[in-house]
Amino acid sequence: MRIGVYSNPDKDPAFGVAIRAAGLIHDAGSVCVVHPVYRDTALAAAPAVELAEYATCDLLICMGGDGTFLSAIHMPGFDHVPIIGVNLGSVGFLLEIMPECLADAIGKLLSGHYHLEQRMMLDVFCYDDRQILLESGFALNDAVISRGGKSRILTLEMDINQETVDRIPGDGLIVSTPTGSTGYSLSSGGPIIHPELSLLLITPICPHTLHNRSYIAAASSRVIIRICDYPYQALLAIDGRQEIYLNSGSSIVVQRSERSLSLIRLGRDDFYTTLPQKIQARGKTR
Repeated sequence: MRIGVYSNPDKDPAFGVAIRAAGLIHDAGSVCVVHPVYRDTALAAAPAVELAEYATCDLLICMGGDGTFLSAIHMPGFDHVPIIGVNLGSVGFLLEIMPECLADAIGKLLSGHYHLEQRMMLDVFCYDDRQILLESGFALNDAVISRGGKSRILTLEMDINQETVDRIPGDGLIVSTPTGSTGYSLSSGGPIIHPELSLLLITPICPHTLHNRSYIAAASSRVIIRICDYPYQALLAIDGRQEIYLNSGSSIVVQRSERSLSLIRLGRDDFYTTLPQKIQARGKTR
């Protein structure tokens, strides 16, 4: 079995946890793969580590926090590789393994004692005022349209399936998956949704209205958001990794992606049990 290891050196100093994982993988008779971006690091120099693309792996172990996890799935060629995370951050909604349980977890992975959980993802397209495609991307968590760091109110017009739903002045709008419902959307007053559901969640950010409600749309929906008169550039952030500045008249289309994330689960689904613990842990470091 070929197991990829992806580690955030800010969360994993000197790649200590990643190198320990590499040793456990090698001792079990499998191959530990790290991406060529680690070529000049201690991780690549660890015994029995192979430099190769993650697309050649049977599964990937990510070490860090939720941000690291999102970075890993945006690596080129990552499509269709199941992934699991080691939680070295403070919250870790997406990371199941605790560092002290690493040896046991790798044993279960190598023996096939796990199941796969499919997570819905989004395709995001942005167009200029002439409907020319500017850029596109995909998201596991969300696409966020915001004021771009300016203090002026940003007004957005939203359509769902070619039907105009609302005109929303405020700080912006979040379109998220159920996985992303515990991220920025939660901070903006959005509901918590079980991550295995399939739907689109649309949450205004600090709307300047007398109502502040999220919208829930079917997974098959096509959401179009238009930037109304705005004297600056609005900012579209896709999973917090891809940022595009847009002028007035531009539009953003968000819909369910054909791709999905295969998330490895070693234990049972205890989302509602662990949720309060993770929220209370926010802001703390390990």
